Amino acid sequence: MRWCIKKNSFLLVLAVWLFAGCQKVIHIDINSVDKKYVIEGTVTDNEDSYNVIISQTLDITDSNIFKGIDNALVTIDEDGKTPVVLVNKGNGLYRANATGRPGHTYHLTVKIGDQVFSASSVMPQKAAFDSLYVTERPFLGRVQKIATVAFTDPPVQGNAYRFTQYVDGRKENTIFITDDKLFNGKTVDYELLIFSDDEDDDLDTYDDLRVEMRCIDTENYNYWYSLTQGALGQNQSASPGNPVSNIKGGALGYFSANTFEVKNITVP
Repeated sequence: MRWCIKKNSFLLVLAVWLFAGCQKVIHIDINSVDKKYVIEGTVTDNEDSYNVIISQTLDITDSNIFKGIDNALVTIDEDGKTPVVLVNKGNGLYRANATGRPGHTYHLTVKIGDQVFSASSVMPQKAAFDSLYVTERPFLGRVQKIATVAFTDPPVQGNAYRFTQYVDGRKENTIFITDDKLFNGKTVDYELLIFSDDEDDDLDTYDDLRVEMRCIDTENYNYWYSLTQGALGQNQSASPGNPVSNIKGGALGYFSANTFEVKNITVP
C-alpha cells in the first residue's frame, strides 16, 4: 500500500510537469481590414432634399460608435448643369436646399483627400400613394395588424419602390422593397410584412403609424435587394459580399434620386 501511494504521487508530479511543459500561449493574429468609405446620398422631389452622409467601415477592434467624415467636398449636379455644393452640417452629414425633379439625372461627386467617388441616378416618375391602412391576418401563428399601402403603378414597365415604416417614432429595420413585374400599370395593395416571432414588433391599437414611400431606380432596387439577400443568408457564396453599389471609386453605399411621399395614421 505504501509503495502504491509513492508511485501514484510520482505519476501525479510527472503528469503535472508534462502538462506545464506542454502549455504554450497561443497568439491569434486578427488581421485588420482596409477601411472603406461609406456614402449614403439622396435627392428627392421635396425641398431641402440633397442629403449625403459619409462615414467609414469599422475595424474589429474599433468601438461601435458612428463617426462621420467631415473633410469631404460634396457636390450634386442635375443633368450636367452647374454643381451644387453641399454644406457640412457635422458628423458626416452634408446638405443643400435644392429640389429634385422626376425624369432628370443627378450626379454625385465626393472628394476626400486624393480620392474621388462618383455616382449617377435618374429620378423615376412619381407613383400615386393612394392610402395607408391596416389589415389583420393570421401570420406566424397569431393574428397580426399589418401596415398596408395602396398605390397606383405607372403604365411603363420597370418601376420599383421602397417603403420605410415608423411606429411611435421608432424606425422598423425591415427593408420593404418591390418592383412592378407582377402588377405593371395596376393599383396595388402592398402589405409591409415583418417576419418576427417577437410580439413586441406587432402593431397595436392606438400606435402612431408612419410610412414613407420612395419610387427608386433599378440600380437602387438592386442595392436594397442584395442587402436583403445578405441579411436572409441567401447568398450562396462562401463569404457574403457587400451589397451591389452604384458608387464608383471603391466606396460602399448608394446614391438615390427618388420621389418621396409620407402618410400617417393611428392604428385602429
